[in-house]
Amino acid sequence: METYSHAFFTWALAKHGVRAGRAAGIAGAVGASFPDLPAFAGTAYYVGTAYLREGWSSMHSEELLDAIYFHGPFGSTGSALHSAVPVVALLILYRVFGVHRHDRRRILLWFVLGWFGHTIADFLTHVNDTRPLLWPISDWKWSSPISYYNPLYHSQEFFVVSHGLMLLIISWLLLKSVVSQKKSPKPPPG
Repeated sequence: METYSHAFFTWALAKHGVRAGRAAGIAGAVGASFPDLPAFAGTAYYVGTAYLREGWSSMHSEELLDAIYFHGPFGSTGSALHSAVPVVALLILYRVFGVHRHDRRRILLWFVLGWFGHTIADFLTHVNDTRPLLWPISDWKWSSPISYYNPLYHSQEFFVVSHGLMLLIISWLLLKSVVSQKKSPKPPPG
């Protein structure tokens, strides 16, 4: 999924779905974006230097994409952040060490839940560019029948459904806001 989609759905679930609060919603959105940070850094590093050398023609190189997403410091870090192992370990440690008792607004919990949700959503929406879900325990990869970006694997339908759902959630939140503003008593004039 697109990074903004991960962030939006986690924010909506935390803040409006389970009503964990604004801080939890923001933390969830940040956590949901977290696994893609190495790709952003790799893009800035590799594309920036390649663009300066070769111009726009450098943007569509398989070697460039491979360097950003799979090899080198950015790709390796991205693979580690897309693994369920560190996230599940953090969730276990969160509970075992009693962090949940001190995380009253559930900020840390929602950060990790956002991260975990991103990992699972990417596991379900990547075909050719999969990462090992259980790294470093296993290098096993699964190729999903659905891709969020490859039209040969239903990306257009996925785009319509995911963005339609985002539009529906935004519409519902706006409607809810308008209705609650109309119901609230207005202060007397002057």
